Amino acid sequence: MSNIRGVIVEKGSVGASVENLDGVSALLINAPAIEVATGITGIVNGEVYLFEKLKDAEDHGINAAYDVDNDVRVYRHISEFYRMAGEGTKLYFMAALVTKDMADMITDHGHALVAGADGEIRYLAVGYSPQSDYTPIYVDGLEDIVREAIPLAQTLHDWSFETDRPLNVVIEGRGINGLAASYLDLRGIEISDVVIPYNNVSICIGQDWNFAEALEGNSKTYADIGTMLGTRARIQVNYNIGEVGEEGDVNNLDLSDTKRLVWLTAGLSDHTKIIAREDDLQTINDKGYIFAISYTGISGYRWNDDHVCAPIIIDADDNMNVHTIALGAAQNKLARLIRQYLLPKVKSTVPVDTSTGKLTTGMVKYFEGIANQAFYEMLANGEISGGEAIVDPDSDLLTGDKQLTVSFTMVSTGTIGQIRGTINIKKTL
Repeated sequence: MSNIRGVIVEKGSVGASVENLDGVSALLINAPAIEVATGITGIVNGEVYLFEKLKDAEDHGINAAYDVDNDVRVYRHISEFYRMAGEGTKLYFMAALVTKDMADMITDHGHALVAGADGEIRYLAVGYSPQSDYTPIYVDGLEDIVREAIPLAQTLHDWSFETDRPLNVVIEGRGINGLAASYLDLRGIEISDVVIPYNNVSICIGQDWNFAEALEGNSKTYADIGTMLGTRARIQVNYNIGEVGEEGDVNNLDLSDTKRLVWLTAGLSDHTKIIAREDDLQTINDKGYIFAISYTGISGYRWNDDHVCAPIIIDADDNMNVHTIALGAAQNKLARLIRQYLLPKVKSTVPVDTSTGKLTTGMVKYFEGIANQAFYEMLANGEISGGEAIVDPDSDLLTGDKQLTVSFTMVSTGTIGQIRGTINIKKTL
């Protein structure tokens, strides 16, 4: 006998969501604490919080009104992060005291934020909320608080790598100032005439011009690190945040959203529209800054490139340095995976060759096979082009540190930075 309902729709079981560990991010910014109130759990300065959707932040009292009342961009950055990255992506958050600048925040809270997130953070954005009496001081076209944060951000990465929790850092390049020719060359930062690379640090100077236009004073010169952080969290580790993609594809990296009226006009953090700076944009790009650009023939805006504060270096042995966010992210993931596969073998007992006291050929191949699983996993995901682990057969496991020495070589994927062609007119083909 048929059912008189005609069409029967039943509730299905909810499966486990796929956790995007490669996109786990964090936002560190100075902002007022929020008191506990009805329906609001509040925010304590210096504490670590975990959000997985925008509502989680709102439940703590971070909303549009909080930004307006305190003249900050906290809700803006978090809402933009989730607009780009999507709900379900982990975002760790810490509000430092309003009196702290970015250097203070990194120095005083960087380690605690990484540790408080159990080492899950892959990308950290550091922002700044200027107080009402803030007067910027410019150094090479950058506010001094931005310039001073760059080496400290790299130091934080170095520490995170050494403690097996590697991350990349994005700094809010607020208040870019002056002529493009005077801007600090982020690809060639010099100290005592020596170029110092900050391979895992990026400076974002792009802003949603219309949003900034509604702000006042120094607030107009903010940069949209939340948008950039969300873009980075959304894509594979080896992808470029500036990928153009197919117009209309839901997975493309267009920053514009006509329904939400977001990013309808792109600007720089000096609060100028990019259309007014067209003659400067190539220079600014060449100096390693990240901002939004448009392409003729396709709607919306994309990030210009995947820059970090380091030159491109290839040595005599064809070893290449980290000179993009994607390269750093891929290297960071590989380091995490290698450790994951090899850690269970620490303190394990292995046979040695009785004539040499060193590893047998079989054990060398055995450990190389374990380490190579990290390469196989990333290769299967299309995150690298190849790689290999080589175990030193002379590793001494009987005396001293009993260290198994392994070298790793990663071949990254490539990126099409530009396409050049020539049109010729002929009578026939």
